[in-house]
Amino acid sequence: MLKKALTALFLLAIAAVLSSCVQPAAPEVKYLDYKLGKVTTEGIEVNFNFEVKNPNPVPLDVTNYSYKVYINDKEMASADHQGFSLPASDKTRVTIPAFVRYEQLFGSALSIIDRMAKGINNFDYRVEGTVNAGTLGLTVGSPLKASGTIPIPKNIKVM
Repeated sequence: MLKKALTALFLLAIAAVLSSCVQPAAPEVKYLDYKLGKVTTEGIEVNFNFEVKNPNPVPLDVTNYSYKVYINDKEMASADHQGFSLPASDKTRVTIPAFVRYEQLFGSALSIIDRMAKGINNFDYRVEGTVNAGTLGLTVGSPLKASGTIPIPKNIKVM
């Protein structure tokens, strides 16, 4: 009886060790930069670029990634995207687009000129989200974060 109990305890200990080895490491998400896209009379296109790295020796399936983009603490964009496959020990670039409408941000295109006349020539941004990934039925999540300021482009044309 004691031999069976010790064997069972030994097998449970081995199972616990093996299951902790199977747990994949979370993907590493690093903010790279932002790029301004089109500047129109309606707004500014901003693309936030991230690098998602798989630190594991096995491929990861990024099941989804979701985010919200805030400009001057106002939510401007949000989305939940389907994922992608990330090869072992590899990385990929993920771009998060946001179109910032002047009317959402400042009330009107003319108010941006008033803002610049007062010496306020930038706006704050914040991107928050999660990248969910896994392998062998186990899922881990990583935060997706960025913040900073963006200068107001000088080539804004008000009609």
